[in-house]
Amino acid sequence: MTIIRLGSDRSVLATADILVMPAFAGGGGFEVADAELAGKAAHGGQIAHHALRRDPLFRGKVGQLSALLVPSSDEPAILLVGVGARETFTANTLRDALMPAACFLRERGRSVVALNGLRDDMASVVRAAAEACLLGAYVRADKAEVTIELLVSDTTGLHRAFEIGMAAGKAVNWVRELVETPGGDLVPARFAQVVADRARELGIAVAIWDEADLARNGFGATQAVGRGSANKPCVVHLYPNRQRANLGLAGKGITFDSGGINLKRNAQEIAWMKADMAAAAAVAGAIFAAVELGVDPDVTAVLPMAENMPGGHALRPGDVVSHPDGRRTEVVDTDSEGRLVLADAVAYLARNNVTEIVDVGTLTDGGGVGPLLWGCWSTSDSLADALCNAGELAGEPGWRLPLRAEYERLIESKVADIANAPLSAPDSGQLAATYLRTFAGKAAWAHIDNGSSAYIEDDFEPWPAGATGSPVRALLQLLLNRAGE
Repeated sequence: MTIIRLGSDRSVLATADILVMPAFAGGGGFEVADAELAGKAAHGGQIAHHALRRDPLFRGKVGQLSALLVPSSDEPAILLVGVGARETFTANTLRDALMPAACFLRERGRSVVALNGLRDDMASVVRAAAEACLLGAYVRADKAEVTIELLVSDTTGLHRAFEIGMAAGKAVNWVRELVETPGGDLVPARFAQVVADRARELGIAVAIWDEADLARNGFGATQAVGRGSANKPCVVHLYPNRQRANLGLAGKGITFDSGGINLKRNAQEIAWMKADMAAAAAVAGAIFAAVELGVDPDVTAVLPMAENMPGGHALRPGDVVSHPDGRRTEVVDTDSEGRLVLADAVAYLARNNVTEIVDVGTLTDGGGVGPLLWGCWSTSDSLADALCNAGELAGEPGWRLPLRAEYERLIESKVADIANAPLSAPDSGQLAATYLRTFAGKAAWAHIDNGSSAYIEDDFEPWPAGATGSPVRALLQLLLNRAGE
């Protein structure tokens, strides 16, 4: 259990085991941000002298750590954390720097993080620090207690920022916990129940659709994708605001993706296909965090959940599936199942007259944007800007990619309205977006592909290998912005 507190009472230093001090990089070495506290701390203010003597390589690079042991029994040890150059410092820099520091602090007692002297906008500093400590200290199913005090000179006006940072960090870790759960344990019905239970705890209206409900609502693609598994598909429908919502969110919830009949042939990829439900978890986590913060989000969410497995009843290449808007898709590739279930959700939301739709799915590599970005395609400049600006502010940026109508010719079908993948060209995030766009009707629409960012196979600073929760924080910030926060 990780406990994070915000305070201004320096008496916490008397019981601290470690004092964390951010340090700016400079031409001649480094500069401790909280110069006043550094002057009163251990070694009579000689922190820089001792750091250079003990660790001559420490120069204040972002995320660089240097530990100083303090001989006096009544002084905490000091952990210097590099935050880069002062002129380029942002709250996002601090988040990236403190995440590895928080990981270092696990099981090392009680810690204090000194935040003064970083920048004038202390609200963004406090929010980023709270998030970083929760994200960095996270260990799946860990029962050890970690206590970190965030120390500022005055907490006035900072409590809301602290609350947002804590809510965002908790939501991300909730998603990471779900994504790291083995696919054999988190089957569609179990995943749906976990999401619904959390929704009810927060007073959010929720419904779980069984197969009869799927048929009644026209979710033929979701039914077909789940046909090969003994674990039946379902949909979770969240509607925090019981009035008609303007924003509809859809999230892919494939609890395990074998590729279906088209079987994935890359053993390295299939080994982590438990993570193919990360988008549905992220959508739910963002809504839950917003409600936990007292926001009444103008949103409804549709989360289709299924296992994509081979078997005697499995979806076959060449099959044709139907969607809530009456359109039909020819299945060229059963491993392009995520866009099929999202097409159901997008078509349903469009049919129910939401004005804006954002769908999220681990469909491809996210347009080649790498592990720190999600890809974005949109029919609306304003919606795309709102998403990308929210991601940038939240420290979880995305990148908008072009959407070209000409690519529709690559997924034309002779037996249905459209095909789910091309036969004559390599598949891509671009083509997945091109396909999904056709189901959005007149609504402003955006597609987020978090395939490269939701689960990373190797450490990529500041993230360790595994689930990242992307894009929970970006979606939460979108909801906060829309609510005027």
